[in-house]
Amino acid sequence: MSNPAGGRGIIAPEDLPELDATQLRALLDHSLARIAYLDRDRRHRYTNPEYAAFVGATPKELIGRSVADVLGAEAAATTEAPAMRALAGESLRWAGWLLYRGRGRVYEERAYHPIYGLACCKPDGARSEIVGYFVVVRDLTELKTREEELGQRSGTLEAILTHMAEGVNIVSPDGRVVLANEGFLQMYGFSARLGRSGTPLVEFVQERLARGDSYPHENPDEAIEALTQKRLAELLAVGDETFEEQRPGGRIIEVRRRRLPDRSLISTYTDVTLRHRAEAELHNQRDALREAERLAALGSLLAGVAHELNNPLSIVVAHASLLEEEAAGPQSVRAQKIRSAAERCARIVSTFLDMARRRPARTESVALADVLAQALDLVGYGLRAAGIDVKLSVPDSLPPIWADPDQMVQVFLNLIGNAQQAMADWQAAPPGRQKRLTITGTADGSGVRVLVADTGPGIPDDARGRIFDPFFTTKPEGKGTGVGLPLCRSIIVAHRGSITAEDTPGGGCTMVLRLPTASTAAAGAAAPDSAGGAAMAGRQALVIDDEPAVGEAIAEILAADGFAVEVVQDGRTAMQRLSGRDFDVIFCDLRMPDPDGPSILGWLRSARPRQAERLVFVTGDRLGVETESLLAATGRPVVEKPFQPALVRRTARAVLAAAQSSG
Repeated sequence: MSNPAGGRGIIAPEDLPELDATQLRALLDHSLARIAYLDRDRRHRYTNPEYAAFVGATPKELIGRSVADVLGAEAAATTEAPAMRALAGESLRWAGWLLYRGRGRVYEERAYHPIYGLACCKPDGARSEIVGYFVVVRDLTELKTREEELGQRSGTLEAILTHMAEGVNIVSPDGRVVLANEGFLQMYGFSARLGRSGTPLVEFVQERLARGDSYPHENPDEAIEALTQKRLAELLAVGDETFEEQRPGGRIIEVRRRRLPDRSLISTYTDVTLRHRAEAELHNQRDALREAERLAALGSLLAGVAHELNNPLSIVVAHASLLEEEAAGPQSVRAQKIRSAAERCARIVSTFLDMARRRPARTESVALADVLAQALDLVGYGLRAAGIDVKLSVPDSLPPIWADPDQMVQVFLNLIGNAQQAMADWQAAPPGRQKRLTITGTADGSGVRVLVADTGPGIPDDARGRIFDPFFTTKPEGKGTGVGLPLCRSIIVAHRGSITAEDTPGGGCTMVLRLPTASTAAAGAAAPDSAGGAAMAGRQALVIDDEPAVGEAIAEILAADGFAVEVVQDGRTAMQRLSGRDFDVIFCDLRMPDPDGPSILGWLRSARPRQAERLVFVTGDRLGVETESLLAATGRPVVEKPFQPALVRRTARAVLAAAQSSG
C-alpha cells in the first residue's frame, strides 16, 4: 500500500480495500446517520437501525413500505423533488424542515445518490438503468433551533441597541464599524451615513476633527492628518476604561469601553448631565442644611447676647430720651446724639432678632428709607472695607410701602450682600472700574420701584433664567448656597410685589423691585404722643423687673407722664403689693427668678382678675417659638427692649383705655 504522504497515515482512495456485500451492510448498519435504500417507486428496500428507530419500527418492518406510509404524507411530498432528481441520475444535498407524522417538525440535511443496476455499464459504455437511490439523513434540529434562537436574539439585541437612547458602537479589530446606533450618532452629531456597518473608524475621527472637536490632551494647532493618525492609533489600542467627556453646551457624557475576546471594541455613551445636576443640587441642599443649622446655633447665641444687650440699651435709650425732653440748648443736642446712637444699636439688635425669629409677616406702613437705613447699618462696615461707594437716593416724599419691615430688611441685606460679594470677588474687572452700589427709590403708579444696582461682572446669559431657582448659584463652591434670591423672591411675591434682574448701564447687575404702597387706612398715623406730666396725674403704676436700672427707667418714663410709680425687683414682693392694692397699669418683666411674669399673670387671673387686665409684659427676648407661643397665649400687650419712652406711654394709655371701656 502506497503512502504518498510520507508515512503520515493518509490513505489514497485507490488504496482502499474493496468491500463485499456483507462488509458494506455491516458498515451501513453501524453508521450513526440514518440511511435507507429506496426503489424507483420510493419503497424502502433497506434501512439501517438508526433510520428504523427514528420512525419507531424495526428494519424488517419497513421493507416494502412507501415513504408516505413511513414518514407521513407531508414529509413524502416535501422529499419528492430531491428523490426524483436522484432517480434522474443526480447526486445532491437537500436541507430543510420536515413535518413527520407523529414526531413534529425536524430539520434535516439529506444526501441523495442514485443506484444503478448490477451491470453498471453497457458494452457501448452507457450506464445501465437506475434502480433506486440511497438517502443519508443527518438530524440537525437542535443545531438549527439554537441557530435560529441565536439569530432571533441577535436581531432583537441589534434592534434594542439600534434604537436605545444611550449611545452604542462596536468596532472590529481591523478598525471598521460593526454597529453604531442612533443614540451614538445623535449624541455626537454624526451623519447617518457613518452608521452603516463596515464604515472605517477613521471617518468618524476625521469628521470630529473637521469641526474642531478635540480632546483636552490634544494640540488643536497640530495638523489634521497627524491628529487623525494619533487618535486612530489610540482608539485601536485602547483597553477597558471608563471616563467622562465634557460636550459643547455643558453636557457630560460617560464613556465606557470594553475589549471583547475577539479584540472587538464595544463602547457605550450615557448622558449623565442631569445626574450631575441632581448631585450638585443635593450638594447645595446639604450646604443649605448646614447653613441653616449654623444659623440656628447662631440664633440661639444671638438670643442670649441680645437679651444681655437689650437691658443696658433700654436704660440708655430711655434716659437719653428723657434727658432730651427735659434739657435745653447744648445739653438737649447731646442727649439727642446719645439717643440716636443708642437707637441705632437697638435697631441692629432688633433686626438680628427678627431675622432669627422667622415669624409670620406683619405688614404695616413702612418708610422705605427706614428699611434701607437698618440694612445699611448692618452691612455698612463691610461695604466700606471693600472700597464700595454707596449712593442712596430715596426721597422723603416717597410714599410708604405696605410691608413687613423685618422681612424687607432681610431682602435688602441679601441683595446688598450679593452685590458686595460680586464686586469684591471680581478679579477680571477692567482697570479704573469703580465699585459702586446705587440704591434708588421712585414712585411707580400705585407702587414703589426700587433699583439696587452694582458695577460688578453682571449675570451670565446662561444663568439669567435660573438665578431665582432654589439651590442654584453662580458663586464659587463654598461661597453660595442658592437660597438667598429664592427667599427674596418668595418674600416679595408674598407682599404682592415683583423682583427681576436687569443689566446695569455700563456693566453690572440691577435688581428691580416693585412693592405696593400703603393705603390711607392701613397707614393711619398713630395718635400723637404727649409727655405732659399732668396727663396721668393720680394714676398708680407698678413696675416689676429684676434689673433695677431697667425698672427705674420705666418708672421715670411713667412718672414724666404723671404716674405715681412703685418699683419692685422680684415676683414675690410684687404679689404682696398686688394682694392689697390696685394699680392702674402693671409693667412686668417676662423672665425673672421664680415666680416669673406668666406665673404672676396666672395668679392675678385667679385671685384678682381685674388687675390681670392691667398687666403689660416687658421682654428683651422673643426669639424662641416657645416665647412667642407663650406671649400669644397670654393675650397681653408686650413692650420689647430696648424701648422708646413714647412706646411705653402709648402702651400704658392703651391699657387704661381698654380697662375703662370694659367697665
